[in-house]
Amino acid sequence: MKTTKRLFAALLASLLTLSLAACDKGGGKVNIPADQAAGVDFQRNMHQSVSPEIDTMCETEAGIYFMGPHYRAYYLDKAAKRVTILCNKPECDHQDETCGADLGAYAMWFYENRLYFTSADYVYENGGYVDHGKRVYSVGPDGTGRRVEQALEFVPNGDKANAADPILHRGVVYFSYDGDLYALPLGRDIEDAEKLWSQELPEVATDGHGIPVLGARTLSYDLWADGDTLYFMTALEQSDGTYRDTLFACDLNTGEISEVWRTPSPAEAGTWDTAGVSPTQWYILDGVLYFYLSGNGLWRTDLAGGETVKLADTSQIAPHGTAIFSDDCLCVLNDGLDSHELFSYSDFTDHAGGDTLTVYGLDGTLRAELSLKSLYEKFDPLNHIQLICCTGDDIYFLVDATGRGTLGGSSQVGDVMGNEMKRVRQYILCSVSISTGELTEIEAWKW
Repeated sequence: MKTTKRLFAALLASLLTLSLAACDKGGGKVNIPADQAAGVDFQRNMHQSVSPEIDTMCETEAGIYFMGPHYRAYYLDKAAKRVTILCNKPECDHQDETCGADLGAYAMWFYENRLYFTSADYVYENGGYVDHGKRVYSVGPDGTGRRVEQALEFVPNGDKANAADPILHRGVVYFSYDGDLYALPLGRDIEDAEKLWSQELPEVATDGHGIPVLGARTLSYDLWADGDTLYFMTALEQSDGTYRDTLFACDLNTGEISEVWRTPSPAEAGTWDTAGVSPTQWYILDGVLYFYLSGNGLWRTDLAGGETVKLADTSQIAPHGTAIFSDDCLCVLNDGLDSHELFSYSDFTDHAGGDTLTVYGLDGTLRAELSLKSLYEKFDPLNHIQLICCTGDDIYFLVDATGRGTLGGSSQVGDVMGNEMKRVRQYILCSVSISTGELTEIEAWKW
């Protein structure tokens, strides 16, 4: 889930001293179109990344804004396949909080020619740092003109829930606070927020210092919007004491909320990598839920009628896999790495697959098989590939070509972290054309 990836990225950011060796050192004018357009609906295909380094993004008709491996904001020109750091400051080295691209964003939306993002950074005011909690900010298309739009917490730092990212849909921000779901028109005061759903927070297991223990169950929501319906998925306790992800639908016209789907059991769907817990990836379009079960297949559920059918069997072509959806297709990478683990150090993982992308139409038809083997021949090592998004004819992904380290047989956490800090890390942003199979290397980060 998003929260796991966010924790991973935040942990690395706190441990590593980064340098932007592969990026332009000098700041200056950002060559990004001043006028851009994007739809007003929730951007489904920008909500699919399985990469902890690039999982925050939004799209316009010309490009994609995203938070990159250094947690800086970038703009990708889709036609030119060119990346620009979103900083206009002359001679900026992009290494500290004064950089214009240091947005600290954990959600991004483009709306009415401004880039909106959520951040929980401390703000320097009147000679000291003040914590305002989570807030929505915005900047112009080139990253300038930053301003505060609205708060997302009634009391700064009062959110006790482990909630998923807010979403923007038709000018309304949907977010959670202390286990409750709210709707708030963009730019309005937090006190105007309308509560849509309430759920009692679970009691979280903590250590002797009051810190939640690793793996403790906390409340989280995955938010989605499709037309006049808001969807949210959360884990509900079953009669046998286990938990299963459950999808709810909220009619935005009437406010009525109903349960519409639960993750199937192995008895219903057969086994998969995370059987009985969560779908590997899911996507809602026109009232239909599409979901992928790793090592199992592509499924379809009519959320109005409730009928569930299996559209394609992926167990042979991808016994394990990560995946992303678009409005047209499902893209499956035959990757043996567990993309949901908090730590995925290549030294400790037997890599399998990850060299073939299989593309299915949303009707289950096989559209393409795309080879990524040439990347493994070029980069040694190539630890794994992280799928980011699919838009138009292009699938975007990040190549982790970080050099391997040695631990001398130690498995101590401190030794592992120390080894990680000494590595030369390298990531390459790439795309592949669904229609032609052509691979393009777009940008590289190395530190």
